Amino acid sequence: HGKMKEIADRFQVCRKTITNIWKEVQKQREQGLFINMDSKLKGKKGNKKLVFDVEAFKEIDFNSRTTTRRLATAMSVTQTAVARWLSDGPIKSHTNAIKPGLSDANKVNRLIFCLSKLHFDDVCSTMKFNDQTNLVHIDEKWFYMTKSCQRYYVTDSEQTPYRCVQSKKFIPKIMFMCVVARPLYTANGDCIFDGKSGFFHLLHRCQQREIQRIDCAGTLKTKPIESINKAMIKDRIINVVLPAIKAKWSDCLSKQIVIQQDNAKPHISNSDPDFRAAATSDGFNIELQCQPPNSPDLKTGLKLPHMNKSKHARQGQLPNYLSADIELVKDSIGYVQSIGINKLVLTTFDQN
Repeated sequence: HGKMKEIADRFQVCRKTITNIWKEVQKQREQGLFINMDSKLKGKKGNKKLVFDVEAFKEIDFNSRTTTRRLATAMSVTQTAVARWLSDGPIKSHTNAIKPGLSDANKVNRLIFCLSKLHFDDVCSTMKFNDQTNLVHIDEKWFYMTKSCQRYYVTDSEQTPYRCVQSKKFIPKIMFMCVVARPLYTANGDCIFDGKSGFFHLLHRCQQREIQRIDCAGTLKTKPIESINKAMIKDRIINVVLPAIKAKWSDCLSKQIVIQQDNAKPHISNSDPDFRAAATSDGFNIELQCQPPNSPDLKTGLKLPHMNKSKHARQGQLPNYLSADIELVKDSIGYVQSIGINKLVLTTFDQN
């Protein structure tokens, strides 16, 4: 009996099926016949294969093709038939993302912007991409401290965590500013400039007004800056970003630098007098350049691994309290490899 169960588990059938086969083998053996366990059914067996009607499928509206259930109803077939079509290849699953709407003026500006990254090579008599070694990409992103619905694994004797906020919009969040450039390598492949200019947080320290359970009044507390305005971005650019770029910039590169940013309202312009004074000091000439409107795919910083919030959340790397942001920044910067930044910078304009 143990062997019967073992064989049934191996072939994923019930024990009675194995028993019936064994009885048939014993019966043929007693009659002195050659053991033959071929199927007794003649010809083709099973249900007829449902033919996929391509023309009828194309007439179905796309809104009726969002799920296998809706598609099966529209085609008057079962969900099993739809699943078989998916596995056999007549149809395939497609994830459709909404694209930014581009006007004619947006398309022209986008084309001019991409063409500005090209130059004519007199030797080869062809157009080539600029090396982009003087281009610095800057981007900002919000990181939420927690999610509105979080999964935990607990034992029966543990008390589940209690989390509360006034509403979902009051979940604490921190804005991080990412500044990267194209890495620089020697002829032997050694990295002499990693391109990681900085990964900065937007926090401020203020005194605690009221006495709480842990802190006394007057204690310095780290709090996020939830209202980002032009004055705040200007202060970060002049006092944090520019010094970081100048300190980490390689001597092998030109000091004519262009900082590319998106068209967010808090961003400052290149003609700001305070920015021009800081950007033209120490032998540098740094300019601000905005990418074309409605063109998020021309942004490099958003594609960087350490700006991937969902990945940090899966790996448990997001902090639970604001004072841990420094460790998060260090771990995130160390996670990014220079070769990955180099690939992103080179493919940003090549794909457009």
